[in-house]
Amino acid sequence: MTSERRLATPEMYDAAANPRVSSFAAQLDDQFAALKKNIAGLETRHLEWQLHPGVNTIGMLLAHLAVVDVWWLQIAPRETPESEADGVMRGIIGISMDDDGLPLPAGGLHPASLDGKQLEEYLRMIDAARAASHAELRQWRDADLAGTYRLRDRVISREWTLYHVLEHFSSHHGQILLLKHFMSDAGLLPA
Repeated sequence: MTSERRLATPEMYDAAANPRVSSFAAQLDDQFAALKKNIAGLETRHLEWQLHPGVNTIGMLLAHLAVVDVWWLQIAPRETPESEADGVMRGIIGISMDDDGLPLPAGGLHPASLDGKQLEEYLRMIDAARAASHAELRQWRDADLAGTYRLRDRVISREWTLYHVLEHFSSHHGQILLLKHFMSDAGLLPA
């Protein structure tokens, strides 16, 4: 039996004209599908569990993934003034940039802004962020990837932005899997 793996180009992308942007969008969606599969069935108590104070929770990481999608694909490339950034964030995902609790200080706890949130709420945040990201990325062309924008004292290319959003998402996905492993070791999840 032959098994085949392919990335599905999201709807309304022109993969022939813009294969790099389309491929990035497909990779990001594939990672989100894998994350959804890996966190299915988690309860609020799992999403708020900490290995010890100062360690991120899965809920914090999920909220952070939504925040980062919006920040890097809606706010930063448009050079949105920082005074307006929180309004953009709230308008898309319903929380502010600081509501994810990251970076968590030493000894920090799961933030009150996320207390009681269920998995579906976090997934809705990421879905909303991703929908906004797709709306933006469908306008990007491969030829535009070398283009840059300013973020504080840095000049950032659109290509680096795409790379960063994907590697950031994948890194936190791995952190979530590690937290699930620690929960299993603690007897909070089946092994």
